[in-house]
Formats: sequence, C-alpha cells, structure tokens
Amino acid sequence: MQSSDEAARQAMNPVRRLFTKKRFQVTRYEDDNQRIYKTIPLALPEDWRHDLNYSARTNRFNIDALPADDKGNYCGVLLLKKGDALAEANTDAKELRAFFDESLPQFGALINEEQMEQIAKKPPSFLPSFRFVGPRLHQGDRTVILGDCAHTVKPYFGLGANSALEDVSVLGDVLKETPNTSSAVQEFTKRRAKESEVLVKISRGLDRPGLLGFATFVFPLILDSIFNKLAPQIFAPNIISMLQRDGLDFRDVQNRKRMDRAGQMTVLATGFYGAGVAARTLIRVLARVTGRGNTTIVGGLLTLAALPTVLKKALFYLNPNLAPADVLGKTKSKVLDTEKDLLLSDKSKKASTSTTV
Repeated sequence: MQSSDEAARQAMNPVRRLFTKKRFQVTRYEDDNQRIYKTIPLALPEDWRHDLNYSARTNRFNIDALPADDKGNYCGVLLLKKGDALAEANTDAKELRAFFDESLPQFGALINEEQMEQIAKKPPSFLPSFRFVGPRLHQGDRTVILGDCAHTVKPYFGLGANSALEDVSVLGDVLKETPNTSSAVQEFTKRRAKESEVLVKISRGLDRPGLLGFATFVFPLILDSIFNKLAPQIFAPNIISMLQRDGLDFRDVQNRKRMDRAGQMTVLATGFYGAGVAARTLIRVLARVTGRGNTTIVGGLLTLAALPTVLKKALFYLNPNLAPADVLGKTKSKVLDTEKDLLLSDKSKKASTSTTV
C-alpha cells in the first residue's frame, strides 16, 4: 500500500500533488528499551489455583505465567533485558538454575533439570517494536487493516489484544450501519485510524528507558497521584487508571491528560513564582528591620529551616530511656571494622557483665 501510494503520488503533477490526501505510510519507532523473552513450560502443584495469572519481578528479569488449560499447565514468559548473559542461546543452565533458586524459588521448584537445560539452550525471542499505519486503514472497497497490522505495541498492559478486539467490534458495527462495503471500510478508517496512532504513542511513552522514562511515565504518575488527591473534581487519575475506564477511547485519555498536565504545570509555576516573590520580600523586610545584609538573612533562614531536623535527632539521643540497640539500629556504617575493635568490644562486654553481677 505504501509503495503503490508513493508511485501514484509521483505520477501526479505538482499542483494536484498539493491537494491530494496524505499517502499511506508505516511509522516505525526505534526500540530504545528492547526486551527479550524465553518461554517456559510450567506445571503448577494441585494446591495452587489454576485460574490466576502469576508474576514476579526481580532487578534482573520478570516472569509471567498464564494458564494454558484448567489442569495446571501454564506458559511462563521470562522477560530479560538485551545484553543479559542469560538472554542468549546456549547459556549456562547451572547459572540459570542458581538465579532461579536465589531470586525466584517458587518458580524454580516447578522446573526440572531437563527443562532448565532446554530453556538455557533456547534462542531468545524479541518483543515487537512500536509502529502504526495511517492515515487510512483500508485499501480499495473491500480490505481493511486492523489488529497488530494497524497498531503494534508491547504486551505490557493488554492494550494490543484489547484494541484488536475493539477493531473487530467497530468493523462489525460499521458493516451493519452502512449501506455497502465501500462506505463501511471508509467509516472504519474514520473511527479507528487516529485511535491506532494515539494507542501506539501512549504505549511508547510508558516504555521509555532511564531518565526519559522517568519524565514520560514515573513523574507524571507522581503528579497525577498528588493533584487527583488534592482536587479530584479538577484533575483525573493517572493514565493507567484512565485506560481502564469504560467509555473512554485513547484520544479521550490523551486529551484529558494533556489538559491535566497543562493545569498542573500552571499551578506549579504559579506556586514557585509566588514562593520566590514571597521569599525575596521577606528577606528585604528582615534586612531593613535588623540592619543586616541579605546574605546574612538568607543564612539565618536556612539555619532555622534545618533546626527542626537537627533538634529531632538530638532529642533522640538525649532520651534517658535510650538503649544501645536503639543507637546501633540507626548506625549505617559498620560498628566493628577491625579485629582490634572486636577484642576491645569483647573486653568491654566481660567488664560490663562482671559489674552487673
């Protein structure tokens, strides 16, 4: 479709090309947070529930287990980062076993040695990268593009599968509502093309790595949590909660979160500006009253701000009922670093015991 549209566009004269509709194209995003997975067969014990999804997270990889039938047979998906030593074919089965035993013992106990060997030898598979097509989702009068062909996302929040089912539902609706298939496929494009684009853009924003991921995912979640709690009538919940609401499509969610973000930034900017003006005014007034310089006043205010924290720590150590264990519990560094310290501590213990007796 993309090549045929491009060829037809090139055949047009320059004037007609200016007024023709946008050509069909596939928008692909570079995967800057690539994940690799291996599948694992699991047989759950009889005392485990067989109608639940099981998952676990570690700092190295994630595992999700989904039921394959109602007899306790599950399909596990081991999700790893690209470059991990275990994310390759023909890895060390003993190392894989050791990691399961240490970090995921509840799942490691369900995998026998033969299966562990097979998992270690198995070549990895790759999660799909983000992409969408548009601006139309039909070709001719009888063909439509839907599901992963129209919008490809990573399977983190169930958005891809659910959106594919919604595509089918919308297609069924337009076939019933329109007089012919030509009108139906065009109406399908009107209802779903922009949705496909927004779905992919939202999903990609939830999957960025490092500081970019913090800026596009974590920090907005924090802001939404705070502002929704303070003013739920004005600010909506976070984007994950919004995506789970019935009656809202992806464009509705995107538009609402844009409004929320604009309001949040306005409130924060106004607050910071007001705090800055108030602080400067307070410093000037105190400088006039005391006859001190602005630098001295700023230093005094910072000291007063830190004073409550200092007093809190001091009062803890001034408590007459304080036990040594209370102090040691708050000590972050090692108390005994050398053999000499250990001997001195041992002598002190014996002396204390003798005195007590």
